Amino acid sequence: MHTMQSTLLVGPADWDAVRMPREEFLERTVALWRVARAAAGAIVYGDRAHHAELAYLTHFTPKLEAALALIPRVGAPRLLVGGGTGMMQAAKPLTFIAGVQPLRNAGATIAQWVREQSGGGRPVLIGGSHMPHALHQEITGALGNIADKTADLTTLMRRKSPRELAAIREACASLEAAVAAMRQAQRAGSGVTATVLAGEHAACKHGAQDVRTLFSLDGGRTLRPFETAVERAIDPLTGLCGGPPIWLLGGRVCRRDGVVQPLRARGKRDPAIRHRNDRARPRLRRDRA
Repeated sequence: MHTMQSTLLVGPADWDAVRMPREEFLERTVALWRVARAAAGAIVYGDRAHHAELAYLTHFTPKLEAALALIPRVGAPRLLVGGGTGMMQAAKPLTFIAGVQPLRNAGATIAQWVREQSGGGRPVLIGGSHMPHALHQEITGALGNIADKTADLTTLMRRKSPRELAAIREACASLEAAVAAMRQAQRAGSGVTATVLAGEHAACKHGAQDVRTLFSLDGGRTLRPFETAVERAIDPLTGLCGGPPIWLLGGRVCRRDGVVQPLRARGKRDPAIRHRNDRARPRLRRDRA
């Protein structure tokens, strides 16, 4: 989720081998090799704002600086983490990858890694469009042009495994708890700040990571971060708060099918919400196909 304000990614992001064992990630890389048949490996980029693909293949979420995963078709993967040697101990619990190293001299490091791969062939790039220009130039300067397979991986990510579906159901339970807390606070006459904080507290209690909030006082036409407390009550309250493992449309609930509902149904639904739902349904059907 992208927010309008700067945020530091915090929360329980350590790799849980029971929830998502190493085998889950191996299955994902095997699926990637099926669509990138000629690839000798994959260079996967992620940063604070764009890390879905990196997390999908490594479980690693960059907290401050960017990271690169070097995933060979055969052999052990490596993770190159920005921030210097002091970040290595903090990074290791976030991934199943044992080989965590500082991200330095990316072009030379990756070129050496490519030479070490057996069977020849060239790696593919994942997340290349989000790379800083200088880093992209450094890598392509060392290796030449690289095929970008981000779109193919994104397609694979839409098909959920049984473990992923279980995690989604758990997230939905957290969502329901957060919305129930907000609804209770709103019905008790709490102001905007108290209502949203009630939802955030419930979300954190159920294991949500990086709960962030944007809210609107004009029916959803504009969203804003918290700068000062807003004591007055408003119904319906429209806002946005979320972060793995839940995301929540504050005054409105995003159900499992992606359809938005108000916390309190009063009269006709907002035409803008109805239009957004109509646009979302075909995409959701395609993703589940």
